[in-house]
Formats: sequence, structure tokens, C-alpha cells
Amino acid sequence: MIKIAGCALAVLFCALIIKDKNRTVAALLSIAGGVMLFGAVAGELADIVVAVKAFSDSSGITDSYIKLMLKALGITILTQFVADICRDNGENALASITETAAKIAVVAMLLPLFGTIISIVGGLLK
Repeated sequence: MIKIAGCALAVLFCALIIKDKNRTVAALLSIAGGVMLFGAVAGELADIVVAVKAFSDSSGITDSYIKLMLKALGITILTQFVADICRDNGENALASITETAAKIAVVAMLLPLFGTIISIVGGLLK
């Protein structure tokens, strides 16, 4: 984690120095730094996916539900990254719209899961 924090601070300081001279290059540097940092933890993300898969196999939960949850997690992480970049560049409205669109996409994607939960609860109440 110390390496990641150090790299993030290095990118931040470089972007702050460059920002006065060229905002576009500073924004691109921030995006590149974010992608680089995400790449540094991608291996750990793969370990998380393997662990969740093992949990689902042992619990008997359907793989399709686990895939839906992992997709929702991916959407939220990517959305947070994009919204933060938008806010860093003064585009607060675009950041808010991006977050709202992602929320709608996640809810639409998880509708089958909600339907299953509602039918299970309905069956328990009868």
C-alpha cells in the first residue's frame, strides 16, 4: 500500500505542477496515473474474484448471481474513477450524471436478482 500511496502522490504533484501550464496534459497525467495504480492492484482484484467464486461454490449460490454482483462492483468502481476525474476537471454536472447513469445501469442489471428475492420472500410468507 505504501508503494501505491507514493505513486499516487508523485502523480498528484506532477499534475499540480503541470496544471498551471497545461490543464489537458495534467488531466491526461491524472488518468494515466489512475490506470497505472489500478493495474498495480489488478492482481489483488483477481484474487478477490477467485475467493468469491470459491465462496459461491461452497454455498450453492448460482454463478449467474455472483457474476451479476461482480459486474455491479466493476461498474461502481469504474464510475467512481470517471466521476472523480470529471470533478477534478471542474465538470461536476457530468460527474453527477455519470453516477446517476451507473446507478440506473446497476439496478437494471440486478432486476432478475430482485425478482428472485421477492419470489423467495413471497413463498416464505405463504
